Amino acid sequence: MIIQFYADSLGLTRPGYVELNERYIFLFEQWLRKHYDEEIFVINRARGAQTIDKLYTLFKEDQDYMRGSKDILIIHEGVCDCAPRPIPLWARKIISALPTFMRSRIIKLIHDNRAKLLRNGFVHFLVDKGKYEAILKEWLTSALPVFSRIYVLNIAPTIESIESHSPGFSKSIKEYNAIIRNVISEIDSKKIFLIDAYNILSKNSNSLETLITPDDGHHLTKKAHEIYAAELIALEKQFVKISA
Repeated sequence: MIIQFYADSLGLTRPGYVELNERYIFLFEQWLRKHYDEEIFVINRARGAQTIDKLYTLFKEDQDYMRGSKDILIIHEGVCDCAPRPIPLWARKIISALPTFMRSRIIKLIHDNRAKLLRNGFVHFLVDKGKYEAILKEWLTSALPVFSRIYVLNIAPTIESIESHSPGFSKSIKEYNAIIRNVISEIDSKKIFLIDAYNILSKNSNSLETLITPDDGHHLTKKAHEIYAAELIALEKQFVKISA
């Protein structure tokens, strides 16, 4: 059984919050091993600061080495793509190449005035909505003939303190989640399953601050990883061949 997993840092450990054996992909893998009478191979491609274009490129590279049919594809990303930023990527690259004393002062100035800049229209995205939609559509369409099922997790909500620091973040999350939902609806395949993490966490009995890390407002806590794992398991139960 082959599972390919593509995620940004939300699929990784988080010092002080999430250990290796607490990640939702690990919990899901452990469940699979208990309920399937076959070898389980999880190809884990979770990486920090990844946008959809980078992950899709990695996915295509992987297909050259893992040809033929596979079982499960899990895609979990979008927060890096949709986060509003006060300066464009090309400007960030220029700043990063400056001498340390200049770079640190500019970065501090931008950080201290982030909310003001965003409110005044200085808003940029690493991947704009048009490009995001096009890549997601191409990715899912190309994966359909190869995988038995595809699980897509959308973008979780952020917390109030981060929204204050990055005004427009919540709105952007909703807009990119709408793209995810619309693309899946347009493809209209019984192989693709949307895990609506946004609504699941928003309506959870636990407060959002216990599910999303307060330091950055988008990484997941241990409890959120448990919820994500439970959602994957609930979907996968209909495909179990041999029960433990």
